Amino acid sequence: MKKITAIIVLLALMLSLAGCGSSVSIGGFSSKYFNSDAYDAAVQELMTHFDSLGGCTLKKIGYAGDKTVKEAAEARGLAPEQIIVLTSDFETDGSSREDGLEPNKSYEDYQWILTRGGSFDPFWEIGEQG
Repeated sequence: MKKITAIIVLLALMLSLAGCGSSVSIGGFSSKYFNSDAYDAAVQELMTHFDSLGGCTLKKIGYAGDKTVKEAAEARGLAPEQIIVLTSDFETDGSSREDGLEPNKSYEDYQWILTRGGSFDPFWEIGEQG
């Protein structure tokens, strides 16, 4: 039942972006730190954040992997379950930018670090990017 729910959530996320003229590919996911609900919530937070950037076309979101998560958690003194690292491929348009991104550029495997209060906290927050 959880797999069906996860698939429905991912399809809904993809369809919600269809109105913007874009199609986002959500990468496969496997982790010893997170279940699919935690991943889906992190993906949703990233998509919501991305919508606020403006002038960008999101192409792909993926999970950076448990090794990357463990390294990021250790560097910040957090448990691996408190931090997730997602990657994305996207393009910026020619608009001038105040968010540190360059105009008219394609980004691949751009990393987004999201954190949460604990392993049972369902809410992720965008921390670092780059």
